[in-house]
Amino acid sequence: ERILSAYRNKFENHPIDPKVSGVFDEAKIEMIKKYRPKVYSRWEESGRTIKVIPTFNEFIRYLDSHSYYELDTHFRPLQYICHPCVFQYDFYANLKLMPGEFDRLFEKFNIPQNSFRNQPAAHDTGSLMPKYFTKLSEAEKKMVYRFVHQELEFYYHIYPEERDMHIPLLG
Repeated sequence: ERILSAYRNKFENHPIDPKVSGVFDEAKIEMIKKYRPKVYSRWEESGRTIKVIPTFNEFIRYLDSHSYYELDTHFRPLQYICHPCVFQYDFYANLKLMPGEFDRLFEKFNIPQNSFRNQPAAHDTGSLMPKYFTKLSEAEKKMVYRFVHQELEFYYHIYPEERDMHIPLLG
């Protein structure tokens, strides 16, 4: 889900903006140039004015073509960000169970229970996964699995009841 959420948040609804050059625009340009060179040429010829957005499939191939440390932290597997095998953490939060996880944290640190209750609800990326993942080729599904398998194993060790939710999409 993290990969799909990152794609949707940083790419899907954000065409390349010629007025703003950021790390995500650079990644978008790299993807379009590498995976759709004809579209990239038309985009350049238009003075970079046409709307161009990388596809989810292109994003998956982009991730697979880079080392984890070359990627922005939004896209890196968690074990390359917070190093759970190196550091001893007291708490691992499950973002899908965030209201309950907040309650546990609030209780542990004596924070009033209503401190963050007015936050807008997050999009349910999990319900959108079939729409995106069924469009991936078998090779692209394997790329996703290689990318997330350690993170999933760590996650399933903590939340074993969730194992059957992800594997069918990648199997």
